[in-house]
Amino acid sequence: GAFAEKPRYQGAGSSLINPTRLDTPLEEIRALATGEVAYAPGFSLAADVAESEAAQLRDEAAAAASAAEVVVLFLGLPARLESEGYDRDDIDLPAEQLAVLDAVRAANPNVVVVLSNGGVVALPFARDVPAILEGWLLGQAGGGATADVLFGDVNPSAKLTETIPLRLSDTPAYLDFPGEFGHVRYGEGLFVGYRWYDARNLEVAYPFGHGLSYTTFSHTDAAVRVTDSGDLEVTVTVTNTGQRDGREIVQVYTSLPGSTVQRPVRELKGFASVALTAGQSREVAVTVRRADLAYWDIRVDDWIVEGGEYTVEVGASSRDIRSSVTVAVEGDPVAIPLTRESSLAEAIAHPVVGEMVQGALRQMMATVEGLESVMPEGVSMDRMMMSFPIGRMSMMTGDQVSPEMIDGLIAMANAPQQ
Repeated sequence: GAFAEKPRYQGAGSSLINPTRLDTPLEEIRALATGEVAYAPGFSLAADVAESEAAQLRDEAAAAASAAEVVVLFLGLPARLESEGYDRDDIDLPAEQLAVLDAVRAANPNVVVVLSNGGVVALPFARDVPAILEGWLLGQAGGGATADVLFGDVNPSAKLTETIPLRLSDTPAYLDFPGEFGHVRYGEGLFVGYRWYDARNLEVAYPFGHGLSYTTFSHTDAAVRVTDSGDLEVTVTVTNTGQRDGREIVQVYTSLPGSTVQRPVRELKGFASVALTAGQSREVAVTVRRADLAYWDIRVDDWIVEGGEYTVEVGASSRDIRSSVTVAVEGDPVAIPLTRESSLAEAIAHPVVGEMVQGALRQMMATVEGLESVMPEGVSMDRMMMSFPIGRMSMMTGDQVSPEMIDGLIAMANAPQQ
């Protein structure tokens, strides 16, 4: 692949710099190899290439692959396809590069694909090649770093910081971007990245947090306790079960089933990197700060920790959860100012007047005739009443609840508490 000889190691625009030196993967691989390393560019990085030239380059690559024991194929995005100041039209690798991959695989299936790209690309060949090394844009020393990983001098430990989707149409912003008349609606809300794919239960090419190593790791069941400061301390024992020294990234996700606000299926709240020699075990502790469990409550313009039974998941990626445990978290008190537009449910939940409102509701339901007759069979009137504004209660109860009584209740609820 042409990137082996002419690496793409940085972005364009304001990130473009002049390197002090530049390691090329081809030179670094040849420096570490004990045998002959043949090279064929396979494709051109030029914008316009005649079909005859593209076919010749493809045939030369296939011929070199057929004579090799192992093929390392460098693919990626040319600089013209992604840069500061404009957006990509798709997430596909160039068609001519995929054609080279098909030709090389037909000649020799033992192919390692190395990628050079600033953003994710679709990987339709992910299950058809033995290995993929995602290099991103590695900088001026990227050639040597790539060779070290390929030859096993360095055991990789990186994890994906974004999800690699199967197709562009699966992505969170697909229906909103590029927008209309220069305006884009960020319609995905909280559900960006892995939160979107998990909420919709979408299959992905590789999940957030994924990353392989030349060794393997096992996790024991996690344990969690609430500290005096309200933080969650999560502990798990990790064992290097392979034959190589390595490094594992322990990831901690949380969720709150039945939350009163919209939440993702799981959210990364902490992680830890642990280096382990072959066969070694170590207890790892990850602290989830209480503040990181909070959501922004638009009713009181403040961060609020919701109380309840939180699920804490520990894993090697957002889709590779090794264990889970629940823990009770005490919530922050929230006193929502009552108004005439507040619902009956909000009034009942109010810490000052809630019991009074609930008692009055029971008394009203027992004395007002015919209320249940307007509801479908098997459905209680209470269900509809919970969303009813308290300022309109006098419409249903006549003289039992007057506007002055409602105003008095609101004043009592909103009065400063001693």
